[in-house]
Amino acid sequence: MSAGGVLPYPEADLRVHPPRSPREMLGGLYFLARTIDKTRAKLQGTLGFYKVSPGLSGYLIEWLGLNEDEFTEGVRNARSDDDVVTWLLARSDEGIFDSINDRLRERGIRDDEHFAQVLPRYPVLRDYPHLRNWFEILDLDDRWSFDPANTEKVAAAAAS
Repeated sequence: MSAGGVLPYPEADLRVHPPRSPREMLGGLYFLARTIDKTRAKLQGTLGFYKVSPGLSGYLIEWLGLNEDEFTEGVRNARSDDDVVTWLLARSDEGIFDSINDRLRERGIRDDEHFAQVLPRYPVLRDYPHLRNWFEILDLDDRWSFDPANTEKVAAAAAS
């Protein structure tokens, strides 16, 4: 946080709202806008219960041939989403973006054992045990997590 309590990225205060949807396309990639939001929130200390990695954001960064520290510096030095995209295109092979998008879209809970492992972190799945695709799960979890009726459940899940 900067002097005077003004956030450098006020739109990335993930304590008060979720990051952008995993389905939002930016620079030809799914999950990039969401990963930028989480990285900006990490930089300013407003990540809330979100994380950059491990998880799909971490996979995206890795599949682009980067590590989280490099990506964080790219976001830190950018003034806009377009600047991040320009920075990323200079360091990545745009030819693999379709493959990355396919991998992200297809990613899901693998089996019942994996479901049991993620359930403490995503208690919304108790009411939607049929969901397996991470895009669907994350969109639902984002809405559920910011519903005031779920405040205690969210706090318990974040602590697990």
